[in-house]
Amino acid sequence: MEWQTIRSARDPRFWLPLASALLLAPLLGLAAQFWTRAYLHELYALRASNPPAAVAAAEQGLRALGQIVCGFSLLSSALLFRYFQLGSRQHRLPPSGWWSLGARRIAVGPGARRLCRLGFGLSFLLAVAGVGLLIAVHQLLAASGAHA
Repeated sequence: MEWQTIRSARDPRFWLPLASALLLAPLLGLAAQFWTRAYLHELYALRASNPPAAVAAAEQGLRALGQIVCGFSLLSSALLFRYFQLGSRQHRLPPSGWWSLGARRIAVGPGARRLCRLGFGLSFLLAVAGVGLLIAVHQLLAASGAHA
């Protein structure tokens, strides 16, 4: 596989997107952690006063979580598919435009096309996994006797 360097490691277009992603991921994780703790605290309080309502709230929360994860998986799959589609057309990965933001080197030529074909399969698997997770959550809740 042939590689081309498109920018220096000192270029802000290389390190700024990486630094932003490294800062954003922990912040989102902390926000999710705080929200989850608050949600569970409310669920435990509800369980103490009204157990059937707590079961219904937990079921609703699990269904919503399954839908959110499935939606994220389908959106990510569509973005990955588009990324590899453009890369296949341009014979380079990452493709030009905002897709290459933060890239220092690009793969070009036939090796990039092989990576794109592999990426098409990966995006398909991600979509199938998201839908499969949603179906599994609904089946598990149905098997546990929760109301639909």
